[in-house]
Amino acid sequence: MINLSKTQTLIVQSAIGSAIQVLASAGSGKTRVLTERVRHILESTKKEGVIALTFTNKAAEEMQQRLEDVENIEERAWISTIHGVAQRILEQYGHTINLPSELHIYERDQDRKTVFLQSLRENGVDIDSFLDVADERTKRDRERIIQNYMEQFSVVKRLLLTESEIEKRYSENERFLSVYLAYQSALLESGGIDFDDILVYAHKILLAQPWCADIYRAKFKHICVDEAQDLNKAQYEFIRVLCGDKIKSIMMVGDPNQMIYGFNGSSHQYLCEDFVTDFKPDRYVLNENYRSSKSVIHLANKLKPGSQLETAFALSGYSQIETLPDESSEADWIVAAVKSLIAQKEHTDIEGEISLGNMVVIARNRFVFKTLQEKLESAEIPYSLKKGERQVEPSSMFCRVLDLSIRLRLNPKDWVDGKKLCSVLSIEPPHEWGQDDILLQIANDYSQESEALNQLYVELMKSIQEINLDEPNIPKFCVKFKKQLERLASQSSEKDELATALEELDDFRSSWTVFKRKGLGDSLMSFRNASALGQLADSYDPFGLTLSTVHTMKGLEKDIVFLMGMCEGVFPDYRAKTHTELDEERNSAFVAVTRSRRWIYITCPLSRKMPWGDVKRQTPSRFLNEMKG
Repeated sequence: MINLSKTQTLIVQSAIGSAIQVLASAGSGKTRVLTERVRHILESTKKEGVIALTFTNKAAEEMQQRLEDVENIEERAWISTIHGVAQRILEQYGHTINLPSELHIYERDQDRKTVFLQSLRENGVDIDSFLDVADERTKRDRERIIQNYMEQFSVVKRLLLTESEIEKRYSENERFLSVYLAYQSALLESGGIDFDDILVYAHKILLAQPWCADIYRAKFKHICVDEAQDLNKAQYEFIRVLCGDKIKSIMMVGDPNQMIYGFNGSSHQYLCEDFVTDFKPDRYVLNENYRSSKSVIHLANKLKPGSQLETAFALSGYSQIETLPDESSEADWIVAAVKSLIAQKEHTDIEGEISLGNMVVIARNRFVFKTLQEKLESAEIPYSLKKGERQVEPSSMFCRVLDLSIRLRLNPKDWVDGKKLCSVLSIEPPHEWGQDDILLQIANDYSQESEALNQLYVELMKSIQEINLDEPNIPKFCVKFKKQLERLASQSSEKDELATALEELDDFRSSWTVFKRKGLGDSLMSFRNASALGQLADSYDPFGLTLSTVHTMKGLEKDIVFLMGMCEGVFPDYRAKTHTELDEERNSAFVAVTRSRRWIYITCPLSRKMPWGDVKRQTPSRFLNEMKG
């Protein structure tokens, strides 16, 4: 076993079969403790399995790597995100609550909005009247109202509200329940669900069909939950019904000070209150920061007094807070500091050579980076902007046709993506959807286009129509179309478009390789769902200096951190008004600071240029003032 502290050892080796609550502060080794607890359970029992639930696919992969030396790890440990486990339950037992056998996940917001508007039309609702949009109002007003409905639908699902609870919560809007039910019906009629539905329906299956849960409980006797401070009600209740009254061995690890997903309905209430009431766990506290220097811990404790304890081995580290005249000066200061650190090459605080690879610039949101990105490019300093796990939509016409055709082939009732496909091809959509050969119909309608590139799209659609859905030969498929794209590129004037298509086709094949390597399934439907769940993102391999928002940096750390844009209204965000919202902003600042292992530089511009061109004076963030105090 790797070296553990006395408290960490107590947690890992505590009695198997009991419930455990671990309140673990930043840098206290919570992931190590969770991983070693899983190892201890597997090595101490003969056949009992463990479900380890994480919040990101990356965290799941890292845990799998740490445990790969455990015998039969793949058979005995199910390490996945909560949505990943719920999706598996849907695929296997969705039919028990009359869900369609092949469910398509609408992971894109725009697709959800399209289904919503169609549900209104099908119910004879005048959309402009319903949305209360007068002629003189802008399209943005309509988009804002639609977006608000989408957000409220998510609230309903994340809180698992019943119909009576919906009516009570939205009593000022008499139509809300009927509109919500129409939206849900339209989703299912198109053979789809949205991302929030994954947990809603999986929870319903386990509740309505207890024997389904018993199948999992027969194999998996223990559940371990990472980042439990970020659970929302749907996630917590899903875990609770999965346990039922049979699984008592459940471990939840988290830090209330790092709860930063309140916008998704998350609350540390489920870790700190509901879990205690429901499972009566043994409680442990880990608050020694083994990761960060004394300077970083000092700043973290200014934000969250008493949250961090220094270890006897903590290095002194370094921290610096700077206020600059404006965003340009701030960006110049960061660029100069980066250059100076690189020139320094080495320091006793930093293991190995000081490089761009052990630095990160963190901001509250990605818009803060705009001026810095321009300055980095001028200074010829390479950088990469860290993104989430969801894959972006293809931009080339070839790969848009590929993506939309696969969606329609898998779900002929998917009129949302079917209409998109027809729009991309500039043809009229069919009058009806649902026929097994609908993709072939669209290809035939388009086949009158005679240009070579257009004929390639026809062949692409026909090939997807003929593909074996259970065991598609994606590598062979990609090789075939790569050769055709390369041949056309040597003859066509649209070389940029074809170059992009080749790059995106290569990304598509790489995603399939990742899918197979991770053992996520064999079928095209499993591949699509894995993509929708963000399971196919390659391991993040940053090039140059990393730029990251607080939320995408969660769970990661670097030796050197620059925290920029620390103005009131930016960090904390101007939309944070309530005590709860401001507490979450404080948690985000705490997370940002504790991403640093050794040195941290915090900057604030005293003026910013607004999107409309005006220059506005800025006040240093209250969090920055507290850290200076």
